[in-house]
Amino acid sequence: MIYITILFGGIAALFIVLFLLNRYNINNINKELKKLKNIKTNEQLKLAAPNKNIEEMIGEINFILEKSQNDRIAHEKSESELRKQIANISHDLRTPLTSILGYVQLIRDESTSEEEKQEYLDIIEKRSKVLQNLITSFYDLSRLEANEYDLEFKKVNVESLLREIVAAFYNDFVDKGFEVEAQLQEKLPAIIADENAVIRIFTNIFQNALKHGSKTMSICQRQVDGVIISTFSNRVENFTQEDLEHVFDRFFTTDRMRTGQNTGLGLTIVKKLTESMGHEVSASLEDEVFTIQIRFKLK
Repeated sequence: MIYITILFGGIAALFIVLFLLNRYNINNINKELKKLKNIKTNEQLKLAAPNKNIEEMIGEINFILEKSQNDRIAHEKSESELRKQIANISHDLRTPLTSILGYVQLIRDESTSEEEKQEYLDIIEKRSKVLQNLITSFYDLSRLEANEYDLEFKKVNVESLLREIVAAFYNDFVDKGFEVEAQLQEKLPAIIADENAVIRIFTNIFQNALKHGSKTMSICQRQVDGVIISTFSNRVENFTQEDLEHVFDRFFTTDRMRTGQNTGLGLTIVKKLTESMGHEVSASLEDEVFTIQIRFKLK
């Protein structure tokens, strides 16, 4: 009888110990959850004492915590990026607008001659076009990112389009001291794309080269298997591999490149348009030569 009493006493003691351990674990979990709820941390819950059943529950809670923490980090990053973009937009719009307002005041000045007024009007017209281009770029990018940019797919002769755009920009490159070299394969097959989008892609690439390149502009277009490869290379100065990693980012310009006439959206739009049509774009930097390659798929 005494052994039975001892046995039941031992079992009761064991249950009491397990109960106290579970209670301690649960109290500890509640305490940690309250702490984690009110602070920004990457910490996770830990067991104060071993318990297999509670370990599984802790694992599930930690999974939810980790997801919540990742969502918080992504949200904070998104908010920071948005603030930066708003600042960039404000800067890029304010610069030409301030210039325009300044010349308006000069025109109103009674001491300004008619010849000077005409000169200032010409400058205002140029600055207004810059402002118009900036606003158009912002609008187009917002439509691309919202998948609201209408693309009209059809057969496009990318060979003739590139020849026309090279001819249109040729004098601009020569005037800036560029040596232009073009190797364009003839009789290339048509691609399936939006013609206006392809024109915009080539135009943005050339405009980017004129703004930031120097000395040479090399254009090559050829067919390799089932792909038409369009390559654009120009020399650049003070451009690093770190810059290269961000060259397609929205609003990316190095501080030395931000002039108020450059939004950093040109190559972003190139990438968005190219990929929206199912084609590929990449950039590389070697020996101070910056290269953009467009791969138009034939199938």
